[in-house]
Amino acid sequence: MAMRPSPRVERLRQGYLKTKDSVVIDILRIRTRIMKETEGEPMVIRQAKAFAASLREMPINIYPDEPFVGWLYTKPRGAHLSGGQALALSRELDTLDTREMTPYSISDEDRKELKEDIIPYWKAHLLQAPPYPPEIENSFLSGKHSGRRRAFYGGMLVHWTAGYEKVLEKGVLGVTRDAEERLARLDLTDPDEFKKMPFLEAVIIALGAAAEIGDRFSEKARGLAEREQDINRREELLKIADICTRVPAQPARTFYEAIQSVWFVHIMNALDNENGTGMGPGRADQYLYPYYIKDLQAGRITEETAQELIDCWFMRHSQYYTIWPTAPGGSYGTLTPQTPGHHIDVGGLKPDGTDGTNALSHMFIEAMMHTPGMTEPTLGLLVHSKTPDDLLIKACRLTAMGGGYPMFINQDHRVECLLARNEIMDGPPITLEVARTGTGAGCHELVVPNMESGFSFTPLNLAMVMELVLTNGRRRFDGEKVGIETGDPRQFGTFEQVKKAFARQLKRLVKNGIIASHVYETALLPKPFNSAMVEDCIEKGMAKEEGGARYNVHSLQTWGRIDAANSLAAIKHLVFDAKTLTMDQLCSALDADFQDCENISRSCLDSPKFGNDDDDADRHVAWVTRLVNTEAKKYKSTYGGCTVVTEVPSASYVSMGGFVGALPSGRPAGAPLCEAVTPPEGTAVNGPTAVLKSLAKVNNADVNQGQTLNLRFGPAIFDTDEGVKRLADFIRSFVDQKVDHVQINVVSSSTLKAAQKNPEEYKELTVKVAGYNARFVDLHKELQDSIIARTEYSL
Repeated sequence: MAMRPSPRVERLRQGYLKTKDSVVIDILRIRTRIMKETEGEPMVIRQAKAFAASLREMPINIYPDEPFVGWLYTKPRGAHLSGGQALALSRELDTLDTREMTPYSISDEDRKELKEDIIPYWKAHLLQAPPYPPEIENSFLSGKHSGRRRAFYGGMLVHWTAGYEKVLEKGVLGVTRDAEERLARLDLTDPDEFKKMPFLEAVIIALGAAAEIGDRFSEKARGLAEREQDINRREELLKIADICTRVPAQPARTFYEAIQSVWFVHIMNALDNENGTGMGPGRADQYLYPYYIKDLQAGRITEETAQELIDCWFMRHSQYYTIWPTAPGGSYGTLTPQTPGHHIDVGGLKPDGTDGTNALSHMFIEAMMHTPGMTEPTLGLLVHSKTPDDLLIKACRLTAMGGGYPMFINQDHRVECLLARNEIMDGPPITLEVARTGTGAGCHELVVPNMESGFSFTPLNLAMVMELVLTNGRRRFDGEKVGIETGDPRQFGTFEQVKKAFARQLKRLVKNGIIASHVYETALLPKPFNSAMVEDCIEKGMAKEEGGARYNVHSLQTWGRIDAANSLAAIKHLVFDAKTLTMDQLCSALDADFQDCENISRSCLDSPKFGNDDDDADRHVAWVTRLVNTEAKKYKSTYGGCTVVTEVPSASYVSMGGFVGALPSGRPAGAPLCEAVTPPEGTAVNGPTAVLKSLAKVNNADVNQGQTLNLRFGPAIFDTDEGVKRLADFIRSFVDQKVDHVQINVVSSSTLKAAQKNPEEYKELTVKVAGYNARFVDLHKELQDSIIARTEYSL
């Protein structure tokens, strides 16, 4: 039986919704000072000292009514700036709090300090990566930047989850002892061992400060308790103080201690990484459950008290947004209130293959039901063949509420994906037991928790690849030659020539993208605390940015796979099978963006499309997918990461489409690309089951790190319990079809259009944008329109 949210949860929720986003520079101020003071020291030591100073000096805020303490960046809706972000925002500091999209409040004093002190320092101290090699001079991935040195600061690996369980079991002091023992074992006569000394010393510096964060909150709570007039709140503050005295320095003993310790680790992971992007607590229902059930059985906690605590913890994840600069020319393409992807999964398999569902799995879903309008954590349900009906039905009831939660992730399939990495991954093999622990990070990218590096990524716009085939290597929107010459497409006499040209363009762009990624990776900064949370880094004496993790991964992030495949299907059907068009006619129509070519445009739109269980269309998606995976497997990152494919484009499917001209699929120039494997609006006409059947024809394990499928259902489906049951059956089918992921918005087009016109009346309307959620009224109109245009299915 579902419980109602407590009055406290509702009060806090309303308060968070009313809070405005603001810029926080406290941590950047501290980091800037430490970097000035430590010039000439090893970078890993400088990083550790900056992290330690941030923990010891950052503001400690505890607000009324909170049973749970700590903020990612010191306060609710506070957005931290790194040095690189400050530089990127320098030209709009004066308008940041008044700009039309995603404004952030900033004080005049902070603005002045950024301009006069902080930004000048980082402008003068950018890490200089080497220039791009001449061979990628004309790559569309790098434009005309060859020969220039690429400036970076704070290069990072994103999307990983680590340290939560380790700190619960050992405490930060226990991890510190591991590092001290490894440092003592170094054979300093061995040059390789000698090189490990700075990293291990940095880890000890970072962990020393990490062990103290609880004491700072404890002191603050005791001070507040001394002045508190309400006896119940005073007792609560003293309880908070006792808990923070214990964790995260020592192992957790109770559920309350455990959940507070997990959140402290989350804060510190974000501080060391200088960005909260893509880090998540992973499968928290699994590692927190022993603490919960022990307390429940001992009478130390009630279900209601635990639920309130979980609700408050969950809302913490929604209180940070990344600050994006406005693109040149005032474009809103990147301006979306995008939370960084604090991913939590529930359910799934245990390492022994049995079902892992427990009481917390249900309570985490309940927490999302209690906190409408919150955009994080990005909750996923790990579905498998043994998922119990009651958990699946509960998840479907959450979906029916709207808001886009949870995403459904096929764990049976993902176990196969992780085992498949053994073919290309160096180091110890991923065992079946380890593969069953896999979880999502960021939006829902697949990671091995506690053991993986995070990743840099190579971008690949497959819709652009298709365009280059049809222009002999030139980009339509500016005429720039960014591909190779693969022949005049008007002279192609067979469809195999088209495919051969596509493969050649793709291979070159993947290769050049890998080289560009290597350039970026030279500016990766070692993260001592993050690395201490990842298995094998301490033993190897290496940061995860240097290959210290047990499993190292690099990502080939693709866009436009369905656009490219639908275009191939159209060319084959119209030019070489039905012969209703010539290549010359098609290319001329594309060059003109279908102007005065309405018949050709209609023919392209009516050609076979992915998502209808049509073999003629679906085989091209399978072919492109295999081609991309085959190329990816050839390459590794500079830190030893094998390259795996992902298509989780966030909101960038809109902006990436702006660089691509008209396509044979019928898509006009500049329109958004397909949102990963989501069929283009209006093209999947045989219902959502046909979409699953189309995607099932792809070897989805080739997209090893995950791919987004976004569907939208009308709310009327769920007017009765039968609709919820039909959705559960649909999800069972999704698992059987070996599809990786599906996420569902339950909202009508009429509601979305009404929210555009009257945003004040729909402040809590939350939608699944891509792999992340956002409040619909906060999105720019172009992105809103792309969501409204998505096909509204029935079941």
